[in-house]
Amino acid sequence: MPQVAPPPPRSTHQVGARSSAPSLTAAAWNRRAASNGLAHWPRWLRGLPEAARPIVLVRLFGTLFMTLPGLALAIFAALHAGSALAAATLLLVATHATLHAVAARAEAHGELPGVRAQLLDAHAPALLLWTSLLPFVSHVSTGPALMLGASLALALANAWMTAGNRHRHWRRPLHAATALLLTATVAAQAPAVPLPARAMLLAAVACLGLSVVAQLGSGTRRLTGHLLLVLGSVGAAIAVALQIGTANS
Repeated sequence: MPQVAPPPPRSTHQVGARSSAPSLTAAAWNRRAASNGLAHWPRWLRGLPEAARPIVLVRLFGTLFMTLPGLALAIFAALHAGSALAAATLLLVATHATLHAVAARAEAHGELPGVRAQLLDAHAPALLLWTSLLPFVSHVSTGPALMLGASLALALANAWMTAGNRHRHWRRPLHAATALLLTATVAAQAPAVPLPARAMLLAAVACLGLSVVAQLGSGTRRLTGHLLLVLGSVGAAIAVALQIGTANS
C-alpha cells in the first residue's frame, strides 16, 4: 500500500501571518493617529515647531482678546466715561494687541533680528504696564501722573540706547529706575481706585511683574512668561471695565 506524503507544515505561514498582523495594525494605527492629530488645524499652525506652537497660540489669544473685546471696551469708554479715558483705553488696547501680535509672529517665524528682539523682550513688559496704568491717571492726584510720565521718559531713553547700541552700562540702572517708578505709581494709584477695579489692576500688575521674573529666569521661549503677559493684558482691560462700571453705577 503506497504511503501518502504528509501535508506541508503550515506553522511557518501561520506564525508569519500572526506576527505580521500586529505590525500592520500598529502601522495603520500610527498613520491614523498622525493624520487625526493636527489634520483639522490650519496649515500655518501645523508647520510651526512644536516648542513654539503653545506660545503662538497664547499670544494670538491675547491679540484677539485685546482687539475685539478691547475695541468694544474703548467704544464703551467713549460713550460713558469721556474722551480722555476713551483715548487712554484705546492706547492700552492698541499697544497690547500690537505687542502680542508681534510676539506671535516672531515665535512663528523664528527669532527677530538682534536689535528688534532686544527691544521686544526688554521693553514690552514695561510698555504693557505703563499703558495699563494710563487709564487710571485721571482718578488720582498730580504725583502719580508725574511719576508715570517720568517712567515713560526713562523707558523711551532705554529703548533709544538699545536701538543704537549706546551706553550699555546705563541700561540696567534705567530698567531698575523704570520699574521703581512704575511700582510707586501703582502704590499711589491703588487707594484712589474703587475696590473691584483695584483688585483686578493689582492682579494685572502682578502678572506683568512676574512675567519679567519668568523671562529672566528661564529665557524668552518659556511659555510661563508669555502666559503671564497675556493674563496681565486681560486683567488690565477688565480693571478698566470695572472702573467705568463703578463710576457709572
